[in-house]
Amino acid sequence: MKLSLFNIHDVALFITVTLCLLLAIFQFFSPDKNKIAKYFLLVFLIDIAIGVGAVLLLWQPTIKIHPLIDGYVIPYILFGSLLLKGPLLYGYVATTIAPEYRFEAFDVFHLMPIVIYFLVLAITSYNTGNMHLYGDKLTRILSFYEWHSVKIIPLVYALMAAHKVHQYRERFKNASSNPSSGLLWLDILVWGALINWGWSLGTHMLGFYLGASIADKFGILDNYITSGLISALLVYSLINTNKQLSINIDARKTFPELNTESKIVEKIVYSMEVEKIFLNPRLNIERLAEHINLPYREVSALINKHFHVNFNEYINFYRINEAKRLLSDAQFFNLPINEIYMQAGFNSKSAFHRFFSRLVGVSPTEFRKLSASMKTNCAATA
Repeated sequence: MKLSLFNIHDVALFITVTLCLLLAIFQFFSPDKNKIAKYFLLVFLIDIAIGVGAVLLLWQPTIKIHPLIDGYVIPYILFGSLLLKGPLLYGYVATTIAPEYRFEAFDVFHLMPIVIYFLVLAITSYNTGNMHLYGDKLTRILSFYEWHSVKIIPLVYALMAAHKVHQYRERFKNASSNPSSGLLWLDILVWGALINWGWSLGTHMLGFYLGASIADKFGILDNYITSGLISALLVYSLINTNKQLSINIDARKTFPELNTESKIVEKIVYSMEVEKIFLNPRLNIERLAEHINLPYREVSALINKHFHVNFNEYINFYRINEAKRLLSDAQFFNLPINEIYMQAGFNSKSAFHRFFSRLVGVSPTEFRKLSASMKTNCAATA
């Protein structure tokens, strides 16, 4: 992109960087208490801002800092940010859908593309002294990976994130809980990233096979797609936050009696037994407190006081009862255990089996067999 300083395209890039940082700050200080997801989103948005800023610095001939920084540091920062944004997006979606997610050793695998990339840079720089496609056969192969990986890998992760959101949506088709607002945010983010990064890959392929002049024209639009996505996310965040504040204020005006313990306990029980919000695997003490418009510390204290258990034990009691209902229902006998625990609100197979065995005394499989046997005996007796 051969653009002069302070033209409309420069302004668009600068605005995108600013909006990314504003959105990162806004989301980080939002009421949602899922800290792991918050950190993923914060780093993701900062990474996007760094990438856009690097584009502005790299492709503007009038912006020069130092030959070493301009020729090596900024390009490496740009390519590093391009490779990181895919895993960061997928990590955010995964931890948002499953707030109890814990990192495992295998997760380090997601950093392999960037490690391989910098190894490739070291080899190609040693052989050719730059990042262009020429040199011996090994250098050409490595450079091919170098240039294509930064466009293909993020798109692959965006597709993986979209699949995860689709699975999450399917889980709630027959559930009473409604995560529509959270899903709308994820839809905007994931599908926006798919369109943005898909366009970027298409532009890259045009430049690779047809020439840089054609790619420049489409690449400029790529920057505007990024800016539009970040703007849409920021606007949605502002509107949704304003809506939540209005609901909370109206609810407090309408239900002033909720400040008594008995009314709060009634509201908690109603949320579980009638609204069945425990079916939402993302439910935590903060979301429950937000649902009944009270401070989460007060809700936690009342659960401990009136039910003599902590929040996790209280919520999983309802989930285990739901799992028992599904396991003993003849129409669900062919439904795999993995589907049972997800429909009951669990997002961890190990947690489901642990709580089920502790509360029921047998494993889910054994419980299903016992239920089937009892029904068969009853039918034979009748």
